[in-house]
Amino acid sequence: MHDNRLYGGTMEERHIPLSEAMKIIARQESHFWDFKSAESDGKKIQEIATALANAEGGEFIVGIEDEKRASGIDRWQGFKNIEAANFIHQNLVNETQPPIPYDMEYLWVEGSPERGVCCLVTVQKSADVHRTSKGEVYQRRGAQTLKLTGHRIADLALSKGARSYEDQLLEDYELDEIKEEDELTYFLSNYSPATSAEKFLTRQRLVSKKDGKATVSSAILYSAEPAAVVPKRCSVKIARYESNEGPDRKFLKGTPLTIDGPVRVLIERTLDAVAKIIEAVPILGTDGQMSPVKYPPEALKEIIVNAVIHRDYNVSDDILISIFDNRVEVRSPGRLPGHMTTENILTDRFARNPSIVRLLNKYPDPPNKDIGEGLDTVMSAMKAAKLKGPQFVVEDNAFVVILAHTPLARPEELILEYLRNNAEISNKIARSLTGIASENRVKQVFYKLKNAGMIEPVPDRIRSQYAWRLTEKGKGGK
Repeated sequence: MHDNRLYGGTMEERHIPLSEAMKIIARQESHFWDFKSAESDGKKIQEIATALANAEGGEFIVGIEDEKRASGIDRWQGFKNIEAANFIHQNLVNETQPPIPYDMEYLWVEGSPERGVCCLVTVQKSADVHRTSKGEVYQRRGAQTLKLTGHRIADLALSKGARSYEDQLLEDYELDEIKEEDELTYFLSNYSPATSAEKFLTRQRLVSKKDGKATVSSAILYSAEPAAVVPKRCSVKIARYESNEGPDRKFLKGTPLTIDGPVRVLIERTLDAVAKIIEAVPILGTDGQMSPVKYPPEALKEIIVNAVIHRDYNVSDDILISIFDNRVEVRSPGRLPGHMTTENILTDRFARNPSIVRLLNKYPDPPNKDIGEGLDTVMSAMKAAKLKGPQFVVEDNAFVVILAHTPLARPEELILEYLRNNAEISNKIARSLTGIASENRVKQVFYKLKNAGMIEPVPDRIRSQYAWRLTEKGKGGK
């Protein structure tokens, strides 16, 4: 093995067993990973490298054929020797502006030199906007390398200026401590190609090469108790309020839960706790029966995962999840990063904590599997459940997502459906059914249905006893 200095990283040569080679080949192309043929030219190398550097970083390997042209280990069709792959280094350093920050490994399959050497390139996240030799700007989106133009480049430049607290070094958390963490051991047991803790932490810029001090992101990812290491609060608190109103202590049920742990475990524990609480929340259905409230689990998962991985860890506060009778509010510390707004949140993306996002995605079954599709998943899941989509709110120093249990159906339809299963309906029941908080707004719905001849007041009812029932026309649905 030899170790030569490259721009921003190292170059290593090593032999890996056939099993490791097959793991590499089996990986699916994603937001953080791509395959390139040994026949790829410098243009292709520049495009994928700049795209990853302009996103959250990632890896690509040169020397693996497309699965349409070969299968299994036969896809490993590397270079005859390392010198034949030198053009990759040249394109990363000399042909991109500014040069790409990266590390490189030359990988041979043990006992099979005829298969050639593949070049594994790890591209680091960067604070710069990187361009190809032709001045073109690319960015990785999902498993695609997309060319940016116009305002998209301006938005990227704006976002690049936002430095993440995750890169800050911790005074009392160092290499010798982090490399013994159980979570890191678990992570590396599934990591391919296999590597030592020290080499992984150094290559991924999770510890300082100078003095071994660890970054905030390393503690968030792998420390058993991040809250004890990071000098900011980074736990999740969950509170249940038996009310449709605000977070008033008089409606608080029990003591709020505090969840902690490395980010993968933190997300799992939070999802389990939230699901358990929601299962005990009753809601009125159009059949007049109370039944457990149901939110699409994939929608809840995406919102909670986003809150954990995209929060501002420089803000001294915990994530707060408030569960009300009619909604779930997830409050994540910090405003939206970079150029992100509530208007473009469904179309654009920007990761405040790219190292956390990228390395969490390397677990066998990562919680952030579908990079770039999270909020689309939320919208689709809520629509499929016949519920209105999430509401996004930017506060002074927090970003809040509200998942309301508000049906997509019009209030008039819900009221009529309820009356076809029940003799009468009051304003209070209608508010619970429709999700409308205002008593006067519900009155307006009632009067609209009355004017259409569909409902009428129940005789001899006044004040708090006032209610409505179907007319003959309403019963016939005409």
